[in-house]
Amino acid sequence: MKLHPLLNDPQAVLVSRIPVSEPVGWEAYRAAAREAMSAMRIELEGEKAVIKPNVTVGEKYADPDTGIGTHPGFVHGMFDHLIEHGGRRSAVYVLEDPRNADDNEPRHWLGTGYDTLAHDTGIKLRCPTTYTCVKKPAPQHQAHPTLNVSRLAVGPHTVLFNVPKLKTHNLAITTLCLKNMMGAVNVFDRHYCAQAWKEIPQELRDDTRPRQEWMDATVHALWEEGLARRLNDTAKVVTPHLNIIEGVIGRDGTGFHRGRNFPLGLVIAGVNMVAVDCVASYLIGFDPSEIIYLRMAEEVGLGSNNLSRLRIYSVQDGAIVPCPDIEALRARPPLRVIRGIAGEGDPFPG
Repeated sequence: MKLHPLLNDPQAVLVSRIPVSEPVGWEAYRAAAREAMSAMRIELEGEKAVIKPNVTVGEKYADPDTGIGTHPGFVHGMFDHLIEHGGRRSAVYVLEDPRNADDNEPRHWLGTGYDTLAHDTGIKLRCPTTYTCVKKPAPQHQAHPTLNVSRLAVGPHTVLFNVPKLKTHNLAITTLCLKNMMGAVNVFDRHYCAQAWKEIPQELRDDTRPRQEWMDATVHALWEEGLARRLNDTAKVVTPHLNIIEGVIGRDGTGFHRGRNFPLGLVIAGVNMVAVDCVASYLIGFDPSEIIYLRMAEEVGLGSNNLSRLRIYSVQDGAIVPCPDIEALRARPPLRVIRGIAGEGDPFPG
């Protein structure tokens, strides 16, 4: 894959913004993706393209306009650009686990908008199930010595595009590039939040009562750290070639059913997940240095979580230039987060 030379730097992050107002239609998402991809000068050189969006909200909340997941219109715009710049129509995939509310039910894409996208474009929809995954060792692991990950995500002659939604999360505070890679893990192994919860010493937990009634900051931090260790292991095994956060609409609250949508018009991109998550977290109102999963990722050498060390660019008249004023790009008002557990109506707290 060819990319604008400025963006090959792991400390470089691009912020693109288009004017939007609600309701935001499919074509606005499509245009935002095309504009950002064009500015980044992305060209494929015959590789397979694998796009990993966030579509893990279950059938009950599958409507793409909820703001909970990466909008299929944005992926449509990415597809348009890739096909026009070296991509092969038969070699573009969407990789994700489109869970239903009941994990015992078969996975399907109905109602997510990705079924429509596949019909209209020929994009292939794939889920990381056991028979489509391969075991990979996690170097200097913190939780998982090996991970069962999608062959598509780690295969040769493949460009992996990590395309999360710009939103907050009830446990991690923000859920962006690093956390989105959970969806490349086998569907039966990716319950990181639940795994991290079970690591907390029993004497610190009260599983007889709802967590929001008793959980203090210390226990919550232990829970976040357990999640962060798993995200670090995953990042060592599955490394996207490019991360592109869809923030045309940003979402706050739990990251699931409880929350508000904000028409931000943002696209945030870069080759390093930690750097991109750092800038994105800042733009929606958070101090990246206080976000546990980002701090722990920097500690193990996955990237820089120090905003002052990053090179931030913006798009002006289709060209990439040094960002003149990052403060002008921040969300007003800042997004809020509902911490603790997802709560009633939020079926997937992890």
